[in-house]
Amino acid sequence: MKHNIEVSNKKDLKNLIEKVLLAHGEDPNREGLRDTPKRVVEMYSELLSGYGQNVSNVIKLFDSNGYSDLVTVCNIDFYSLCEHHMIPFYGQVHIAYIPNSKVLGLSKFARIVDIYSKRLQTQENLTRQISDAIEKYVNPDGSIVYIEAEHLCVSMRGVKKKGFLTKTSIKRGIFERDQDLVKQFYQDTDSRMEVKNES
Repeated sequence: MKHNIEVSNKKDLKNLIEKVLLAHGEDPNREGLRDTPKRVVEMYSELLSGYGQNVSNVIKLFDSNGYSDLVTVCNIDFYSLCEHHMIPFYGQVHIAYIPNSKVLGLSKFARIVDIYSKRLQTQENLTRQISDAIEKYVNPDGSIVYIEAEHLCVSMRGVKKKGFLTKTSIKRGIFERDQDLVKQFYQDTDSRMEVKNES
């Protein structure tokens, strides 16, 4: 789903891309670049389509039928744009929760991740928004969200370090108190993240 950009705004954006090309010594009228401004505008419409979507519209809950143990959803791929440089960062999201009478449809986890990742983001904020959505709409006894990602603003510019992974996590409810649940979650995700005993 593409974010709906008004025609007048599309024209302004296309003009801006042409100016960027000109500023770097390029000819926006040459064959290879003639349609580039239009393609770039369409690309950002898709990559930032999360602004035109509301998480509440994709939530689908079911009765847990008494199930109250760990539910883990692993390896949800995502791509997002860093709000500092508008350069991609990408990786995987892992989520677990303990149901409190309701369970969330499995595909909805991916939709939640998709909506929030298709906005200008920081990894820390993306982690928090996914966690907040699960807490608000699923109301579990506890939840944990763990994201590991590579940021191209680090690997393709600046310090230019490849394989530089950033890991963020948020624990809520019972996961803040039960370290055994946290360990089981990381075992389920086959994460290399070291889990230390908490006193």
